Amino acid sequence: MSPATLPAWDCHTHVFDDATRRPLMPGSHYTPPVRSWRDMSAVGAPHGIERFVLIQPSVYGMDNSLLLDTLDESQNRARGVLVLPDETTETELLALRDRGARGVRFNAVSGSGNGIAGYARLAPRLRAAGWHAQFFVAPESLAAVYEAIRHEGGPDVVVDHLGGAASGPEYAAIREAVFRLLDTGRVWVKASGFYRYGYPVATWAEHFGELLRELARRYPERIVWASDWPHTWFFDPAHGEPMPYGDLLGLLRDSVSDADFQRILRENPPALYA
Repeated sequence: MSPATLPAWDCHTHVFDDATRRPLMPGSHYTPPVRSWRDMSAVGAPHGIERFVLIQPSVYGMDNSLLLDTLDESQNRARGVLVLPDETTETELLALRDRGARGVRFNAVSGSGNGIAGYARLAPRLRAAGWHAQFFVAPESLAAVYEAIRHEGGPDVVVDHLGGAASGPEYAAIREAVFRLLDTGRVWVKASGFYRYGYPVATWAEHFGELLRELARRYPERIVWASDWPHTWFFDPAHGEPMPYGDLLGLLRDSVSDADFQRILRENPPALYA
């Protein structure tokens, strides 16, 4: 099967229900609009996106019920990354895997639940159940992630939103921290979250193109793409309005070769999620 005939994946999305049906965690830092599996499919379809990875939002804490219900609704077109208690058993992980779950998120930025410290307690069971660990951390915490995962025997690891790296000399230290993680051979990085840096869309090629090309050159099998739909960053009106879905995909398409674009969008994700 040629790469162009494989399904294309968006590897970081969220769904939200009405707060009267799915209560938010106390003190949640945003109140989301309703965004459903049908909405997500409709946004991705014009751009050829057929598979989606649902990430548990921080506002739901460890209540993964909406995400799991959405996996069921997707009829095997979606996978899930959950937030789970440290004491979750391997048997429980395997049962959740049958519903489409593939990873646990360790959120040290905006989350309730697991931070970096929780990784060591869950890691052996994640590996045994065929799951991965996903980290959302500030750039200054990349060294702590490296220390947490550097020993052999752990699961594969995914770092959200380029790890906070970008092109340009001011990001040199962050890039090196991301590369050190990728050099372990067990780490993946998501080409996502470009708008979180505050750069105008018109300058994205300048600020991210060189980094995306270097990642594709050095770690071609360790990159996946994601939209971060429905763009919770913009639930804060101070951040403006989200850009079109196609612009997020277009940055990757315009920054790397067609072969690398197809690999990142279609060939790499099944190793983590399929």
